[in-house]
Amino acid sequence: MNDNYMMYDWNENTIGYFQELRLANDESDRQHLSLYGFRKNPDYIPHQALDRIYVGILNIHGMMIGQYDFPLKSVIHTAESIPFSYDGDWELLVHTYEQVARTRRMFEMWDLLRDPSSLRCGLWIDLTLAERKIWQTVARTYALQTHSWRNQGQAGMTIHLDGRLITDQYAFFFMLGEQLNGPVGYYGSSLDAMEDCLCGDFGSVPPFTVIWSHYQYMENNELLQRKNDHGHTMLEVIQTAIAILEEHAVTIIKE
Repeated sequence: MNDNYMMYDWNENTIGYFQELRLANDESDRQHLSLYGFRKNPDYIPHQALDRIYVGILNIHGMMIGQYDFPLKSVIHTAESIPFSYDGDWELLVHTYEQVARTRRMFEMWDLLRDPSSLRCGLWIDLTLAERKIWQTVARTYALQTHSWRNQGQAGMTIHLDGRLITDQYAFFFMLGEQLNGPVGYYGSSLDAMEDCLCGDFGSVPPFTVIWSHYQYMENNELLQRKNDHGHTMLEVIQTAIAILEEHAVTIIKE
């Protein structure tokens, strides 16, 4: 059976591998991280106390496709015991950067990306708005970890966006990334990040052409009048993105 996760320390030394991860709150709202099927790395020698553990998400070929770190509630000191010195199951008190439910949902999304042969565009389409915010983090981490820039440095491309599917700003960035870089493709998840991508090293470079079908449908979609966390409507974000693209020699044809 393939390992689904690896654990490593601050110095990127592999502590071990494990099959399953579960995260839950107890009645005191403490966050419990359970690791199942842990298999220690016999060559791991702890040289420092552990105040956090780093979890690498592995695909079916054992390649790391993403990572997440959990600060520990209590530091594990090497002088007291050798951390993770036996195979089996472990339970730790940890902190998460998001609510437990969000972090748990994020790890469920990583399962969709483990088999490279099953990757396809649009895995995000049926996600809720709240879930798309999580997917945004997963897709960015996946791209940065795997360097999946399908069309690195290529100029002169023509891509297609479907305005009927762009019901929020996240959908716009997802679709742009996938059209330029393939399934789970990334080309920015915000206006600043997109502008950085336009400067190179993240796939295609301008000039390129965007054929935007059903543009009027998108522009009149009431869902895009929802405001984001910064108080701007989703449509305003997309319209600003269009202006940035055009400033960088991207031709946008609205149909």
